[in-house]
Amino acid sequence: MTTLDQYWLELVGTALLGTDRRDPPSPPTGALAEFALEHQRPTGSQRLLQQVAACVAVRRAGVVPAAPVPAMAPPQPDPRPITAPGASHTWRTIASEWPLLEDEWVLAVIEGGYRLAPDLVPLLLARHRGDAVRHGRVVVAAGPLATWLIEWVPALACTRGSARPAVEALISALPELPITPEFSVLLQRPDAIAERVAQGLSTARLGAAHRAVLQHLVARMPATHLAPLVAALDRVNPASTSIGLAFALADLARLRHRMLTELEPA
Repeated sequence: MTTLDQYWLELVGTALLGTDRRDPPSPPTGALAEFALEHQRPTGSQRLLQQVAACVAVRRAGVVPAAPVPAMAPPQPDPRPITAPGASHTWRTIASEWPLLEDEWVLAVIEGGYRLAPDLVPLLLARHRGDAVRHGRVVVAAGPLATWLIEWVPALACTRGSARPAVEALISALPELPITPEFSVLLQRPDAIAERVAQGLSTARLGAAHRAVLQHLVARMPATHLAPLVAALDRVNPASTSIGLAFALADLARLRHRMLTELEPA
Protein backbone atom coordinates (compact mmCIF):
# COMPACT_ATOMS: atom_id res chain seq x y z
CA MET A 1 0.00 0.00 0.00
CA THR A 2 1.36 3.39 -1.01
CA THR A 3 1.89 5.75 1.90
CA LEU A 4 1.18 9.46 1.75
CA ASP A 5 4.90 10.29 1.72
CA GLN A 6 5.55 7.88 -1.15
CA TYR A 7 2.63 9.31 -3.09
CA TRP A 8 3.96 12.82 -2.55
CA LEU A 9 7.37 11.83 -3.94
CA GLU A 10 5.67 10.31 -7.01
CA LEU A 11 3.75 13.54 -7.55
CA VAL A 12 6.98 15.54 -7.32
CA GLY A 13 8.65 13.23 -9.83
CA THR A 14 5.79 13.64 -12.26
CA ALA A 15 5.86 17.41 -11.89
CA LEU A 16 9.60 17.45 -12.66
CA LEU A 17 9.25 15.28 -15.75
CA GLY A 18 5.97 16.79 -16.93
CA THR A 19 2.64 15.14 -17.56
CA ASP A 20 3.49 14.83 -21.27
CA ARG A 21 6.08 12.21 -20.33
CA ARG A 22 4.47 10.64 -17.27
CA ASP A 23 0.87 10.30 -16.15
CA PRO A 24 0.03 11.42 -12.63
CA PRO A 25 0.18 8.51 -10.17
CA SER A 26 -3.05 7.01 -8.88
CA PRO A 27 -3.88 8.29 -5.40
CA PRO A 28 -3.75 5.80 -2.55
CA THR A 29 -7.01 4.31 -1.32
CA GLY A 30 -8.85 6.67 0.97
CA ALA A 31 -9.79 10.33 0.97
CA LEU A 32 -7.46 11.30 -1.86
CA ALA A 33 -8.84 8.56 -4.14
CA GLU A 34 -12.44 9.49 -3.31
CA PHE A 35 -11.71 13.16 -3.97
CA ALA A 36 -10.17 12.37 -7.38
CA LEU A 37 -13.13 10.18 -8.28
CA GLU A 38 -15.73 12.79 -7.32
CA HIS A 39 -13.89 15.66 -9.01
CA GLN A 40 -12.43 14.12 -12.12
CA ARG A 41 -10.28 16.32 -14.36
CA PRO A 42 -9.92 15.81 -18.12
CA THR A 43 -6.17 16.36 -18.54
CA GLY A 44 -3.13 14.95 -16.81
CA SER A 45 -1.83 18.39 -15.79
CA GLN A 46 -5.17 19.29 -14.17
CA ARG A 47 -5.26 15.97 -12.34
CA LEU A 48 -1.72 16.54 -11.11
CA LEU A 49 -2.49 20.01 -9.79
CA GLN A 50 -5.66 18.74 -8.15
CA GLN A 51 -3.82 15.96 -6.34
CA VAL A 52 -0.90 18.19 -5.33
CA ALA A 53 -3.32 20.65 -3.72
CA ALA A 54 -5.24 17.87 -2.00
CA CYS A 55 -2.06 16.17 -0.82
CA VAL A 56 -0.67 19.42 0.61
CA ALA A 57 -3.90 19.97 2.53
CA VAL A 58 -3.81 16.44 3.95
CA ARG A 59 -0.13 16.68 4.90
CA ARG A 60 -0.65 19.97 6.70
CA ALA A 61 -3.76 18.74 8.47
CA GLY A 62 -1.85 15.72 9.71
CA VAL A 63 0.91 17.69 11.43
CA VAL A 64 0.90 17.04 15.16
CA PRO A 65 1.43 20.18 17.26
CA ALA A 66 4.68 20.30 19.19
CA ALA A 67 4.73 20.44 22.95
CA PRO A 68 3.70 23.87 24.25
CA VAL A 69 6.57 26.24 24.97
CA PRO A 70 6.64 27.37 28.60
CA ALA A 71 5.51 30.96 28.97
CA MET A 72 8.34 33.40 29.66
CA ALA A 73 7.64 34.96 33.02
CA PRO A 74 8.48 38.69 33.14
CA PRO A 75 10.94 40.07 35.69
CA GLN A 76 9.64 41.18 39.05
CA PRO A 77 8.39 44.79 39.12
CA ASP A 78 10.77 47.58 40.07
CA PRO A 79 9.11 50.83 41.21
CA ARG A 80 12.19 52.99 40.72
CA PRO A 81 12.07 55.48 37.81
CA ILE A 82 14.16 54.59 34.77
CA THR A 83 17.19 56.68 33.94
CA ALA A 84 16.33 59.28 31.31
CA PRO A 85 17.53 58.98 27.69
CA GLY A 86 19.97 61.83 28.33
CA ALA A 87 21.63 59.85 31.12
CA SER A 88 21.91 56.82 28.83
CA HIS A 89 23.62 58.99 26.22
CA THR A 90 25.98 60.31 28.88
CA TRP A 91 26.92 56.76 29.90
CA ARG A 92 27.77 55.90 26.30
CA THR A 93 30.02 58.95 26.12
CA ILE A 94 31.67 57.98 29.41
CA ALA A 95 32.21 54.38 28.28
CA SER A 96 33.86 55.44 25.04
CA GLU A 97 35.77 58.57 26.12
CA TRP A 98 36.08 58.89 29.91
CA PRO A 99 35.71 55.45 31.56
CA LEU A 100 37.23 56.75 34.82
CA LEU A 101 33.79 58.32 35.49
CA GLU A 102 31.81 55.11 35.10
CA ASP A 103 32.05 53.96 38.73
CA GLU A 104 30.62 57.26 39.90
CA TRP A 105 27.90 57.18 37.22
CA VAL A 106 26.62 53.75 38.36
CA LEU A 107 26.72 54.78 42.02
CA ALA A 108 24.87 58.00 41.17
CA VAL A 109 22.13 55.90 39.56
CA ILE A 110 21.78 53.88 42.78
CA GLU A 111 22.02 56.83 45.14
CA GLY A 112 19.58 58.87 43.05
CA GLY A 113 16.92 56.18 43.40
CA TYR A 114 16.89 55.28 39.70
CA ARG A 115 17.15 52.00 37.86
CA LEU A 116 19.08 51.45 34.66
CA ALA A 117 17.27 51.88 31.37
CA PRO A 118 16.56 48.37 29.98
CA ASP A 119 18.70 48.89 26.88
CA LEU A 120 21.76 49.55 29.06
CA VAL A 121 21.39 46.53 31.36
CA PRO A 122 22.87 43.84 29.06
CA LEU A 123 25.62 46.22 27.94
CA LEU A 124 26.81 46.94 31.48
CA LEU A 125 26.43 43.33 32.64
CA ALA A 126 28.59 42.12 29.76
CA ARG A 127 31.08 44.98 30.17
CA HIS A 128 31.80 44.13 33.82
CA ARG A 129 31.56 40.34 33.82
CA GLY A 130 35.17 40.09 34.98
CA ASP A 131 34.82 42.43 37.99
CA ALA A 132 32.70 41.18 40.90
CA VAL A 133 32.21 44.59 42.51
CA ARG A 134 31.37 46.51 39.34
CA HIS A 135 29.14 43.69 38.08
CA GLY A 136 27.39 43.60 41.46
CA ARG A 137 26.78 47.35 41.30
CA VAL A 138 25.16 46.94 37.89
CA VAL A 139 22.88 44.24 39.33
CA VAL A 140 21.85 46.60 42.14
CA ALA A 141 21.30 49.48 39.69
CA ALA A 142 19.32 47.31 37.27
CA GLY A 143 17.23 45.52 39.89
CA PRO A 144 15.09 42.45 39.06
CA LEU A 145 15.70 42.89 35.33
CA ALA A 146 19.39 42.02 35.78
CA THR A 147 18.59 38.80 37.67
CA TRP A 148 16.00 37.87 35.04
CA LEU A 149 18.43 38.49 32.16
CA ILE A 150 21.20 36.47 33.76
CA GLU A 151 18.82 33.52 34.23
CA TRP A 152 17.97 33.55 30.52
CA VAL A 153 21.45 34.51 29.27
CA PRO A 154 24.03 32.92 31.61
CA ALA A 155 26.83 34.54 29.59
CA LEU A 156 25.92 37.82 31.33
CA ALA A 157 26.75 36.42 34.77
CA CYS A 158 29.91 37.46 36.59
CA THR A 159 32.91 35.25 35.84
CA ARG A 160 34.81 36.14 39.03
CA GLY A 161 33.64 34.04 41.97
CA SER A 162 30.21 32.62 42.70
CA ALA A 163 29.45 34.80 45.74
CA ARG A 164 28.31 38.36 45.08
CA PRO A 165 29.86 41.01 47.36
CA ALA A 166 27.61 42.40 50.10
CA VAL A 167 25.43 45.32 49.08
CA GLU A 168 27.30 47.54 51.55
CA ALA A 169 30.53 46.86 49.68
CA LEU A 170 28.89 47.55 46.34
CA ILE A 171 27.62 51.01 47.23
CA SER A 172 30.57 52.09 49.35
CA ALA A 173 32.95 54.92 48.47
CA LEU A 174 34.44 55.24 45.01
CA PRO A 175 37.74 53.49 44.35
CA GLU A 176 40.75 55.71 44.93
CA LEU A 177 42.56 57.18 41.96
CA PRO A 178 46.30 57.87 42.25
CA ILE A 179 46.91 61.57 42.89
CA THR A 180 50.35 62.88 43.80
CA PRO A 181 50.78 64.75 47.11
CA GLU A 182 51.27 68.01 45.20
CA PHE A 183 47.66 67.81 44.00
CA SER A 184 46.02 65.71 46.70
CA VAL A 185 46.36 68.63 49.14
CA LEU A 186 44.10 70.61 46.80
CA LEU A 187 41.25 68.23 47.61
CA GLN A 188 41.33 69.75 51.09
CA ARG A 189 41.10 73.23 49.55
CA PRO A 190 38.86 72.70 46.50
CA ASP A 191 38.29 76.45 46.09
CA ALA A 192 41.95 76.73 45.01
CA ILE A 193 41.84 73.98 42.38
CA ALA A 194 40.52 76.10 39.51
CA GLU A 195 43.10 78.87 39.86
CA ARG A 196 46.03 76.52 40.51
CA VAL A 197 45.32 74.26 37.54
CA ALA A 198 44.43 77.04 35.10
CA GLN A 199 47.55 79.04 36.00
CA GLY A 200 49.79 76.00 35.65
CA LEU A 201 48.37 75.25 32.20
CA SER A 202 48.61 78.86 31.04
CA THR A 203 52.32 78.97 31.92
CA ALA A 204 52.88 75.42 30.64
CA ARG A 205 54.24 74.45 34.03
CA LEU A 206 51.64 71.71 33.86
CA GLY A 207 51.73 69.62 30.71
CA ALA A 208 51.44 66.18 29.22
CA ALA A 209 53.38 64.59 32.09
CA HIS A 210 50.61 65.69 34.47
CA ARG A 211 47.70 64.55 32.29
CA ALA A 212 46.74 61.42 34.25
CA VAL A 213 46.99 62.99 37.72
CA LEU A 214 45.00 66.06 36.61
CA GLN A 215 42.28 63.84 35.17
CA HIS A 216 42.11 61.96 38.47
CA LEU A 217 41.89 65.26 40.33
CA VAL A 218 38.94 66.43 38.21
CA ALA A 219 37.24 63.05 38.64
CA ARG A 220 37.46 63.22 42.46
CA MET A 221 37.17 66.91 43.30
CA PRO A 222 33.90 68.10 44.93
CA ALA A 223 31.20 68.47 42.31
CA THR A 224 30.30 71.97 43.48
CA HIS A 225 33.67 73.24 42.21
CA LEU A 226 33.39 71.81 38.69
CA ALA A 227 31.70 74.86 37.16
CA PRO A 228 34.39 77.29 38.43
CA LEU A 229 37.05 74.94 37.09
CA VAL A 230 35.45 74.89 33.63
CA ALA A 231 35.29 78.70 33.62
CA ALA A 232 38.96 78.94 34.61
CA LEU A 233 40.06 76.39 32.00
CA ASP A 234 38.22 78.34 29.31
CA ARG A 235 40.47 81.30 30.14
CA VAL A 236 43.76 79.41 29.74
CA ASN A 237 46.19 81.23 27.46
CA PRO A 238 45.53 79.83 23.95
CA ALA A 239 49.22 80.30 23.10
CA SER A 240 50.25 77.87 25.85
CA THR A 241 51.59 74.50 24.75
CA SER A 242 49.21 72.99 27.32
CA ILE A 243 46.04 74.37 25.72
CA GLY A 244 45.08 70.92 24.39
CA LEU A 245 45.22 69.50 27.91
CA ALA A 246 43.10 72.41 29.14
CA PHE A 247 40.45 71.57 26.54
CA ALA A 248 40.47 67.91 27.56
CA LEU A 249 40.15 68.68 31.27
CA ALA A 250 37.31 71.12 30.60
CA ASP A 251 35.51 68.42 28.59
CA LEU A 252 35.95 65.97 31.48
CA ALA A 253 34.68 68.50 34.03
CA ARG A 254 31.64 69.38 31.91
CA LEU A 255 30.78 65.74 31.39
CA ARG A 256 31.05 64.93 35.08
CA HIS A 257 28.92 67.96 36.00
CA ARG A 258 26.26 66.93 33.45
CA MET A 259 26.35 63.34 34.68
CA LEU A 260 25.73 64.29 38.29
CA THR A 261 23.05 66.83 37.37
CA GLU A 262 21.11 64.28 35.31
CA LEU A 263 21.21 61.75 38.16
CA GLU A 264 20.24 63.99 41.03
CA PRO A 265 17.76 62.21 43.35
CA ALA A 266 14.31 61.95 41.77
